[in-house]
Amino acid sequence: MRTRSGLLAQIALPILAALAVVASAAQWGTEFWPWSPNLVDLKVYVYTGQVLLDGGDILTARTPDTQLAFIYPPFAALLSVPLVYVPYTLLQVLWTAFNALAVVYVLFRAGVRGWVLSLAATACVLIAEPVRATLAFGQVNIFLMALVVADLTSGQRLLPTARRWLPVGVLTGIATAIKVTPALFILYLLATRQWRAARNATATAAGITLVMAALMPRESWGFWKLLLEGDTRTGPAHFLTNQSLLGMVIRLVGDAGPAHYAGLALSGAVGLLGVYVAALWYRRGETLLAISLCGVAALLASPLSWTHHFVWIVPLGAVLVTRRELPAVLRGVGAAFVLWVSGALFKYVIPWGGDVELSYAPWQQLLSVFGPLLGLAVLGVALVEARRPRDEPAHRPIATAAVQ
Repeated sequence: MRTRSGLLAQIALPILAALAVVASAAQWGTEFWPWSPNLVDLKVYVYTGQVLLDGGDILTARTPDTQLAFIYPPFAALLSVPLVYVPYTLLQVLWTAFNALAVVYVLFRAGVRGWVLSLAATACVLIAEPVRATLAFGQVNIFLMALVVADLTSGQRLLPTARRWLPVGVLTGIATAIKVTPALFILYLLATRQWRAARNATATAAGITLVMAALMPRESWGFWKLLLEGDTRTGPAHFLTNQSLLGMVIRLVGDAGPAHYAGLALSGAVGLLGVYVAALWYRRGETLLAISLCGVAALLASPLSWTHHFVWIVPLGAVLVTRRELPAVLRGVGAAFVLWVSGALFKYVIPWGGDVELSYAPWQQLLSVFGPLLGLAVLGVALVEARRPRDEPAHRPIATAAVQ
């Protein structure tokens, strides 16, 4: 039986590791001691909350030092307002600690327990590039993933006394209202005929969006207009760190009109494929694998998916390790994808930035698109294996001729 002191000891290690990561990040001028991290995206959230309080324009505001813009829907800006009132150093500590706890929670839902849970979460924090970079930037990716996992999976809770206090689908709707990408999980709920959960998620996301349109009409209209025009206010789609399918297509064939639209069409098709594959695995009883595959598909389909967005490798990797009943070929290809994304070594092997991506040599192009190709391979293998009859062996033995 878990004791309270034992639980605290187990979660302390990943939290301390997370604090060390944000303090020793090489980018943005941070230093380990004295402890002075520079969580640039968290700073954007706080700055946006202050701009909103001051009656400014959150669509054009950029932080004075890094010139970064707030790129989320107005609801996320409203959620940023309370951050203004927390002393910034304390906010950095709390934000980082809760991110680490979210990683622990996701692994717990995958069936990892005890000190293995603590060590696995610590390894994710220290080694997995999407987790490490999300912590260093002060991003929201891990929180959004945890919301969906908490919402759409069942089983033992992290705390023995915890109970579900919101209907299924509500947290997914909230995640969608914060950042549009989780909307693909609503299609997943429809594909799996979880009608009530799909209704709750849709009603929550739509309700929040409509309320924000009434409260902040100019900001709401401006955000959706920029989104539909493809103006993300971040960086060009061909950046190496954009590991989406659109980024892959543009790096391979350029950003001419037909190529751009072809990349968007491919992205939409893969998003729908991911929903279908996830639904197949849901029907086989592999719920966490299903939503992990849907999460990967959402990242591949999104026009911009920076390397630190790929935190869905955490539940995917955990499922592949803990569910040894899964087909060996799926576990192998999935593990290759998880390791490739976790290492992100291509960022240190080939140059990027300043449009150099558009003039890559063939071997550099291959490295730049290998991650999305591996992601497609994971979905393809998952599709084939999910459609295989349960009583059919994953690999038929090769017949051999008898020796005379």
